[in-house]
Amino acid sequence: MNVLEKSKIVEVWLTNEDQRSSDIEDEVDRICMEWSGKKYKIAVIRSGSGDLFSSMEGLLLNNLAG
Repeated sequence: MNVLEKSKIVEVWLTNEDQRSSDIEDEVDRICMEWSGKKYKIAVIRSGSGDLFSSMEGLLLNNLAG
């Protein structure tokens, strides 16, 4: 978890292993409720299984076209 005070954002990073744990999901829910009550935006970033290069390339090309 990373708290960005200036921009009022909380980043929660989850590995593939984290995503398989119901305890971790409960903790993420608790974090979201706690920080959203403080007027922070919460970004939950979940690891994927795809190729990073081709995924980023696709995102960049999509953003350039839009």
